[in-house]
Amino acid sequence: MAQFPPADDGTLFTTRFAGPYRHDYYGTIIFGTAMRKAGLPENITTHDLRHHYASVLLMQGESVITVAERLGHENATLVLSTYGHLMPGSEERTRRAVDEAWGCAPGVPQSEAPPS
Repeated sequence: MAQFPPADDGTLFTTRFAGPYRHDYYGTIIFGTAMRKAGLPENITTHDLRHHYASVLLMQGESVITVAERLGHENATLVLSTYGHLMPGSEERTRRAVDEAWGCAPGVPQSEAPPS
């Protein structure tokens, strides 16, 4: 990006005339060539990559707000409605967080976990 900075409107890939590429040209020529060079299946789209990016972040526990910001959304509602099913179950994570916090609190008796 230092060598080829974004256009004034933030567009990263521009024509030699500093305008954005037409969607069809970018999608078939530029992106298609990049996918072949990367060894990815030909049917991969930019939307697929965007979906994968959001999914990986959420499955790794990144906050919905951060993912929304990275995707350029104004709020997290769309991320929750689209990708919410991919978020790891919070029951175990929240239980562990509380257990760790209480276990570190001074004066809290420590005992073995009850048998299940």
